[in-house]
Amino acid sequence: MPKVKHQRTKTLTIKSNDRSSDFVTPNFIYGCLGGCRNSYCYVMRYNYDTVYINDNLDDILLKLKQHVEALPFPKPANQVDPQYWTYDIGCSTDISLHWKHYDWQRVFDFFRDHSRAKATFATKYVNTALLNYQPKKKIRIRFSLMPQSVSSLLEPNTTAISERINAITEFSRAGYEVHLNFSPIVVYEGWLQEYRELFRAVAAAVPPELRQEVAAECIFLTHNPWQHERNLERGFVQSEALLWQPEKQEAKQSQYGSQAVRYQLPLKREYINQWVALHDEIIPWNSIRYIF
Repeated sequence: MPKVKHQRTKTLTIKSNDRSSDFVTPNFIYGCLGGCRNSYCYVMRYNYDTVYINDNLDDILLKLKQHVEALPFPKPANQVDPQYWTYDIGCSTDISLHWKHYDWQRVFDFFRDHSRAKATFATKYVNTALLNYQPKKKIRIRFSLMPQSVSSLLEPNTTAISERINAITEFSRAGYEVHLNFSPIVVYEGWLQEYRELFRAVAAAVPPELRQEVAAECIFLTHNPWQHERNLERGFVQSEALLWQPEKQEAKQSQYGSQAVRYQLPLKREYINQWVALHDEIIPWNSIRYIF
């Protein structure tokens, strides 16, 4: 079990990101106890043994204030957001899972109340404690979705996919902006049929009046050779059979410079085309912000 360590972080770097957000904040928490830690989670490639709680929240928020107020405003509209500079606050942890370990309300308050900024994070957990907050559409939650059969294997002890889907409407009506995070998309025998069932479940759960808000980000699987070996050493053979498929994969360098494997590009283009065609057949209102 990872150690939980409190510290004052000196790493106050704000990274550019043109996909899930405009920028990534310094880590409020670095590390995670989530159910995907022994499969594909990219954070575990760098930090497997410790969850660091960065206690100098004032320093981080001051850095963010200085950063956003130095940016031009009005913000040029882009696929991230048409109005606000948007910061991913949970790239290295799952906020819904670790809500009790941090003063997230102060973080949420900063973004909710700032005239230029907005926050976003992805989660695999439905934490109803967040429903007590009033985010005024300035906090975007991206519920991670995949077929339940794969979720049960790759991210055990996370919230059931059906509950995440049902939470879309509940959280949207509570004042959150809700998007879908189809990630990672894993290819296996029968994958498209299972995604058909997943898309139908989303279509049935999201009422027409909310559909224009609910956009999607779609990320096909990447994995890591060292992570693969560590997972095998720990006995996760069945999940690695899904994640590690050398006949379909090739080496790549990740966005932040580490080594990884992805589906071979010609195959990946075919997979993307098949997935998008199916998605648009069943939930065409769920606009795809980006897919790769």
